[in-house]
Amino acid sequence: MQHRTRAAGVLTLALTLAAAAACTDDPKDGGDAAEGQVFDEDRLIEMIDESARLEYELEAAELRVMQRCLEDNGFTVHDQLYFGSSPEPEETETLVDYYPFEGWLPEVEEAAQYGFGIWANSDEGSGTDEAEAYREDQGIMDDGDLMSGASPEGGDLFDNSAFEALSPQEQYDWYVAFWGEEAAAQEMGHLVGEDSSSDSASVDYGELDLEDEPEYVQPEPGGCQREMIDALYDGDMQVVEEGGEEYTSVVWQYRPVNPTWTLESMQEFKTLYREEIAEAEVKLVDCLAERGHPDWEFDEEGGLPVTDYFYELYTGESDVDGYPALPDDAPADYEGQKEFELAFATDLAECGDETGFREAATTAFEENQEEYYLSVETATYAWQDEVRGILTKAQEVLGG
Repeated sequence: MQHRTRAAGVLTLALTLAAAAACTDDPKDGGDAAEGQVFDEDRLIEMIDESARLEYELEAAELRVMQRCLEDNGFTVHDQLYFGSSPEPEETETLVDYYPFEGWLPEVEEAAQYGFGIWANSDEGSGTDEAEAYREDQGIMDDGDLMSGASPEGGDLFDNSAFEALSPQEQYDWYVAFWGEEAAAQEMGHLVGEDSSSDSASVDYGELDLEDEPEYVQPEPGGCQREMIDALYDGDMQVVEEGGEEYTSVVWQYRPVNPTWTLESMQEFKTLYREEIAEAEVKLVDCLAERGHPDWEFDEEGGLPVTDYFYELYTGESDVDGYPALPDDAPADYEGQKEFELAFATDLAECGDETGFREAATTAFEENQEEYYLSVETATYAWQDEVRGILTKAQEVLGG
């Protein structure tokens, strides 16, 4: 797995842009929340930045309360994965710095040079000078680097050597104090040889009406996390279901939910966007067919599953469907496979331009975002006020 250096920011923005419908009866028309409001990019950018700042401060305040609890109980060395200094959120420059087609529709020049970059992750392509040049050009770094504390710009975000020097039992005891016994056993039981699998059948789902058993169930918070929740949120928690059709989880929610972070509204926004570009999608796949790439269809996410297609090309393996069969004369050698990838990517990029798909998708995405931000603005300001109240309470708790 790999991440672009701006992956976290892109995900935050994508989720933020997706949630207009949460606060309106009709997200397309803007609903009551958007009535009478005028689109002002600078004002909305300021709103986004303020929300990011408040969430950053809220998380930091929660951790300070938990850290004091841990140290009051004799734990003075902490896992810096949780307590290391996180970078402050960057200021937003524009409401749109990511488009949903970017992951699979490259520009023509990039397509001709790099294709989709899938060759760089193949057994033969990975680790080559060409692959390293591609990764550097695209700003890509490994998951392993991120998990070890490396920053996207180079160097370390935090030093976790003191915690790693503790014995497995000492580390486990810290997690018990941090999360509570049940969560520690589920998440970190391997440190002391305990079964870390969750027993979802024993969980009380409250008022949730679940059709199927969730893949993951979060244990009820305990330890210093629970003390923090009691102190800042008056112990108010509820279980909520997250995920989609393929994967669901049940987690405990106690923070007030930012109106721009709801999965329901994300789906509504995506539906609106797809409706507006439906005709352009047809033209794009017709163009691919005319260039010798028939039978392509857009997936549920509004993209073409090129990664799965070329994964099968390079590995000969596939456990998913939803994309055309590889041609009978598909190359079997690495150089031929890479050439095939670059040629296909170039055809797709050119079709994106010639059919007007790229332009139509860009316009539809931008226009929907304007309507979205207006519809969510009032609720977002109310949420910000609520978070400021919690931060005030945190100051009182820490000062007491």
